[in-house]
Amino acid sequence: MEFVHPERLWFLFLLLIPVIIHLFHFRRRKTLYFSSLKFIRFLEKEQQSTRKIKHLLVLLTRILATAAIIIAFAQPQLPTTKNAKSGKPALLVYLDNSFSMNAIGTEGTLFSEGRELTKRILEKIKPDTRVLVCSNQLDFMEQRFLTKAEALTYLDQLDVCALSRSLDDVLSWQQRQLDKYQDQNEHFGQVQQVLISDFQQNQADLKTQKPATNQSFYAFQLKAQRNQNAYIDSVWFAKPTHQLGTEQTLMVRVQNFGEQSNKRLELQVKIGELNRTMFMQTSANNSQIASFPYTETNKGYVQGHIQINDRQLHFDDNWYFSYEVPEKVNIYLIEEANASPNVARAYAVEPCYNVQTTTPGEVASQTISAADLIVLNGLNELSSGLTEELINAHKNGQKLLIIPGENIQTSDYQPLLKALGLPEFGAPTSASLQVRTIKDEDPFFRGVFERKQEKLNVSLVKKAYSLKNQNQSGASPLLITRAGNPLFMRSNYHSFLFTTALQSSFGSLINQSLFPTILLRCGEFASERFPSYSILGKDAQILVRAQHNNEAPLRLVSKQTEFIAQYIANPNQLRIQIGGMAALEKLNDGIYELMGTEALAQLALNYNRSESKLSHLDKDGLLAILESNGIKNCNFNQVNEGQSLTAIQLEETKSFWRYLLIFGLLCLLAELLLLKRWK
Repeated sequence: MEFVHPERLWFLFLLLIPVIIHLFHFRRRKTLYFSSLKFIRFLEKEQQSTRKIKHLLVLLTRILATAAIIIAFAQPQLPTTKNAKSGKPALLVYLDNSFSMNAIGTEGTLFSEGRELTKRILEKIKPDTRVLVCSNQLDFMEQRFLTKAEALTYLDQLDVCALSRSLDDVLSWQQRQLDKYQDQNEHFGQVQQVLISDFQQNQADLKTQKPATNQSFYAFQLKAQRNQNAYIDSVWFAKPTHQLGTEQTLMVRVQNFGEQSNKRLELQVKIGELNRTMFMQTSANNSQIASFPYTETNKGYVQGHIQINDRQLHFDDNWYFSYEVPEKVNIYLIEEANASPNVARAYAVEPCYNVQTTTPGEVASQTISAADLIVLNGLNELSSGLTEELINAHKNGQKLLIIPGENIQTSDYQPLLKALGLPEFGAPTSASLQVRTIKDEDPFFRGVFERKQEKLNVSLVKKAYSLKNQNQSGASPLLITRAGNPLFMRSNYHSFLFTTALQSSFGSLINQSLFPTILLRCGEFASERFPSYSILGKDAQILVRAQHNNEAPLRLVSKQTEFIAQYIANPNQLRIQIGGMAALEKLNDGIYELMGTEALAQLALNYNRSESKLSHLDKDGLLAILESNGIKNCNFNQVNEGQSLTAIQLEETKSFWRYLLIFGLLCLLAELLLLKRWK
């Protein structure tokens, strides 16, 4: 037996009052004269025995009535938990505040329903209950156990955020805070843990838990009116590079999740000064790709924004992107004295390329760090110092094109090729070098050929280097000979490799029209400065080709906010950190200026779409996950008609104060009946 207000039991001393009244209540005697007392004495003995029983019954009813009323005000409760422990009770509440909780429920958004439901739960707890309220933030603000009033204040400050948490994140974090508090302060008696969420499938990750015997769990699943959502799933360009005056196509994939088709979905696209609107229809649980062809007429940074008019969730209705159309692309050409001059001539045709030529012994670190594309033309040997410089340039996001010499030292090339994800050089071969396949479906060749190249048997070279461990490198061959060996290949659009030299002893590749085309395509890929967009909560870093003075703070600035960014500085490169909790709290989707002492770049940030697909766990699925990981006493409730109509049954105690109050009133009524009816 437990009491909510045990201090009120001191009023049981009031039971002495009816006892004292009973012991000292004497009636004043009256003298009556009779002729004979024989029969009066006999009758008096019978009435005295009856009055004694009556007085004892009246005393008993008064004591029971007083005791019942006093104990009722102390609010006795009987724990039903078999292993209930002594100590103050604790309530741990998790309120999901991810973007999916912005779905519309019966009484507002699911998040507002969850907040009001949490307040109703707090109203029912004992006054001495310690409360831990946590959300998806799980930061230092949510590590402290609060009073009931403090918990209500914190709930009013909560809002939705871009971060999603799994069940394991939440329950493990709650257990750590619970253990920490009990180690440093006091042990709790009854511990109740409440989970309020829509319980999406992406939250289902849970490791084995070891709850104590005094811990009980409750799950409240909030349901939206319509399990329907249309959102922008992804955006990409038909061509991976942007050049002034060229044709480009923006591709937008719109996903419709739900059982109803979306017959008239408005899609608005803005690219620089270009504005377009189209209407599209998406069938149920399907996607549709919209294409927007345009001509690139902008220089410098170009901002883009795509928007749809979905009625359910809104965080995924916008997509931002930004890219740079550079006026100049820096080509750093490292070549021997006997190297082919056709490489420099190919880039000299286009005025957008700024070519600087040097020899291997005169490579300058400052110049190589500023290059967009580094071309090794005809080098037979690579020093360890040059190899290290090239590997660092690759790590900084710069592109490399390797054209070997006619008498290379394969051991010199081995460390560089391995770092670039390219296969190693072997001995030269002259067998079956006719080009059999051109991978014209690869983005590298996209738009180069008017029709697909089939049944080729073109002789471009007389000799080429064989390759070792080609299948293990992960590089993609783009020109393939009849023997199955590549003449040209790429590795992740960052590194490009010819397997043949340009000297006449290896053939006449420089006289082929395909050769300058490949060189210019490598230059186009090198013009990309940084990603068109990044995803908050998914991409931990953004690589930016820029230099920054470490003495000034680096800021991300938009019209709504300004955020001091953490970064890692390398020569001519910055890695902007956007994966921390501070970034998720302060940054919204949109386009930001990267500011040091001056504007360095533009970055487009978008919200993660992991919660756009409204796929939820059902009761059996959620309980199965919990039970299989050690939580076997969870009480499940589904809130689908509004939180105000949801019964809250959290107490693991049976309260008897109402029964005691009724019993006390019945005792008082019995006393009145005894006094009035028993003569």
